Amino acid sequence: MIHSKHRLLVEEELKKLRKKMSEKVDLDFNYDVFDAGEDNIEEAIQAADTLPLASDMRFVVVNEAQRLSPSEVKKLAKYVEDPAESSLLVLAAVEPKKNSPLLRLMQKEGRTRELEKARSQIPGWIRSRFKERGLKVTGKAIAYLQEALGDDLIAIDSAVEKVSQYHEGEAGVELDEVVSLVTPSAEKSIYELVDRVAVGDADQSIKLLRRLLQQGEKPTYILAALSRRFRMLLFYFAMREEGRQDSDIIAHLKLPSNQSWMVSKKFRPQASRLDEEKLRRALSLLVKADYGIKSGELDDVFAVEAAVSSLSTLTSKGVRH
Repeated sequence: MIHSKHRLLVEEELKKLRKKMSEKVDLDFNYDVFDAGEDNIEEAIQAADTLPLASDMRFVVVNEAQRLSPSEVKKLAKYVEDPAESSLLVLAAVEPKKNSPLLRLMQKEGRTRELEKARSQIPGWIRSRFKERGLKVTGKAIAYLQEALGDDLIAIDSAVEKVSQYHEGEAGVELDEVVSLVTPSAEKSIYELVDRVAVGDADQSIKLLRRLLQQGEKPTYILAALSRRFRMLLFYFAMREEGRQDSDIIAHLKLPSNQSWMVSKKFRPQASRLDEEKLRRALSLLVKADYGIKSGELDDVFAVEAAVSSLSTLTSKGVRH
């Protein structure tokens, strides 16, 4: 059984397996695909038990295996006890529940492999997607894609495809080009919320906040992300008032090279809307909300909603012309 929270990784692994099997097996006669929830598991088991035709192996795939019912898992368990030696039966699952009968069965039998892509591996993965399309891409553009789309590999892959189709010339893909074509996915990333708050978009800020909370995002993490942004904005504002250049600010903020673009693309326009007093008031609001949650005086959801609402109002009134 192969499984992952990333559907794209499951699909890619199945393609690799199919390619490997095609080198050994005549797939025209020895390849069957079933969809759990639509096809009965007994059909897949029967296919796996069928002798291969003019080949040494059969290849049987059950997609969406996370949909298998407990009764179907019991039938599968009997097959797993004595599987056909002439067949490769692959169960492909996307986000199976941790305590599901299926996952417990396959883990017990030692027949499960989780496909993962750590956050630190995503930049290299993005680079490889561009390379497959014959393009080079800058580190800043990669960092923007990851920040804008989070760890949604399908969204990132679609964005890479879109950028590749619009890209002209032999030069590498730059940050400005990606920013103009790829809109941050609020459903998958907290960064859009932070940006909306920073520019005073109260209505969208509350909508995005509630969506993130429904998706299980922790209120304390949201507050931490907001606090980090406003601390950086205050620092940026103070250094610009001193006449410091962006390169100096990047060094003092200790931003890694692949995030330095944030100074010109985010901090500069956001800080220009506010003054030092407004920025300090914003941080004070966030400190009070955090203290209220940790002390038990405030419900965490109420506290973060109140903070986002107050911050959005503050920043919307802070526009300087």
